[in-house]
Amino acid sequence: MGKDRTLISARLESAIRGFRRNEDGSLLPFGLMLLLLMLMVGGLAIDVMRHEQKRVTLQQTLDRSVLAAAGLNQTLDPEEVVNDYFDKVSMSQYLKSVTVEQGFNFRSVTAEAEADTQPMFMQMMGVDQFNVAADSGAEQRINNVEVSLVLDISGSMSGSRINALRPAARNFIDTVFANSEEGRTTVSIVPYNAQVNLGPDLMAQFNVSKIHDYSYCVELPDDVFGTTTLSLSRSFIQNGHFDPWGGTSSTAQDFNCAPETGNRVITLSDNTTTLKNAITNLVVGGNTSIDLGVKWGALLLDANSRPITAGLIQRGAVDAQYSNRPLDIVSGNTIKVLVVMTDGENTTEYKLTSNYRSGLSNIYRRNSNGRASMYYNRSGSYDYYWVSDGSWHSSPEGGTSGSARLTWPEVFNYWSVQYVAYQLMSRPLGGSYSNYYYDMVDYVSSTKNSRLQQVCTAAKNSGIIIYGIAFEAPSNGRAQIQACATSDAHYYAATNLDIASVFHSIASQLSYLRLTQ
Repeated sequence: MGKDRTLISARLESAIRGFRRNEDGSLLPFGLMLLLLMLMVGGLAIDVMRHEQKRVTLQQTLDRSVLAAAGLNQTLDPEEVVNDYFDKVSMSQYLKSVTVEQGFNFRSVTAEAEADTQPMFMQMMGVDQFNVAADSGAEQRINNVEVSLVLDISGSMSGSRINALRPAARNFIDTVFANSEEGRTTVSIVPYNAQVNLGPDLMAQFNVSKIHDYSYCVELPDDVFGTTTLSLSRSFIQNGHFDPWGGTSSTAQDFNCAPETGNRVITLSDNTTTLKNAITNLVVGGNTSIDLGVKWGALLLDANSRPITAGLIQRGAVDAQYSNRPLDIVSGNTIKVLVVMTDGENTTEYKLTSNYRSGLSNIYRRNSNGRASMYYNRSGSYDYYWVSDGSWHSSPEGGTSGSARLTWPEVFNYWSVQYVAYQLMSRPLGGSYSNYYYDMVDYVSSTKNSRLQQVCTAAKNSGIIIYGIAFEAPSNGRAQIQACATSDAHYYAATNLDIASVFHSIASQLSYLRLTQ
């Protein structure tokens, strides 16, 4: 028995020594380890590939959606556009946020998305999440901006209102140009009351028979308000220089066409000093013709007005670099904005009848004291009526050498129409002075609101954005301005306290002046 155990032990020891010496099967552990590593690398590759595939899909969807949403010609809600793109590819659950910023001439859309690719092999290594995140942004900005600032300077703007308007409008100019690229933005200022004083340079571009040099207003017939253009060859009448409101004992003071140089139109300027000085120098007075202000403001934005620009450049009134303005709006690279402000409503616009616009009158003015007398053929020796004593004489007061016979523009430069009608016609000749008054003066009243809405519609149809500001205006004025504006969102009912913030709000949206996508 003992011998058998010894023999078995010797054989086992011999077998172990043989196994130790035998090299067969020594690569098996290494092979198993290598196989495991290959499986791990392959699994990681699959997880990474799935991660990258998801990332690319997310990124492409983001890029396409924000580009579509940011287009300025996109009329749908930008956020809804992005949501719709993700919904179409069944990835709505991955969309985290959409941010939209937009203004007059720009729209910016950014979006973020995130997804868990749910790794299969990484979980063996303790990695339960393998998230993919993507973000994208698109922006379209228009870099050419043209603005017409149409400002009410009627009599009701006196006092606190004009004092509030001036700094608000000056700040508007500063804000508009603050971030603009040089040569990209121009502003025209169109002050208006009963008329619009074009100034000599702008009026010279039209076929107007000049009858005086006191002011430069043009009478526009009803049929020109259906468009934003104005013929350069059609014959127009220069509005007379006269005061239709002054009383029967009044010298001329409040003229239908504001003669002050500070009230002249400023065209296509990028000079902030010039523009702000023009606002500072505005002089208020007279009636309100919103229709005329909008017509001239829209005209200065119409691309058909480039011949006018060429004429103004020749006269040194516009910088030559703007010879291509007003620009075409169809390029998609230009925005045109008309900002119209009023504190009132359309009122009567006056004009002189043909017999009293020009030529010599029968009225004399004494050189020494400015007293008036009138000649009237009474078939006798006493044909001159002196206002000073209310009687007839053989010569004008001061004699023929001490007085001057006046033209009709000179007459109305000195005395109001009511003064002339009463003192120089009704008193010496008899009859109602109102009959004499309306023999000299005609007016436009009932058609002014319809003219305003016609030109507002024409401007909006041409692509001009209209912002309307009713500055403490009466109900009819508010209604007219709101109807003129591009939409209710483009209409402001402003008070003295917030007029500055209204102008700043509008101008802030115009300060983004570069096109990037």
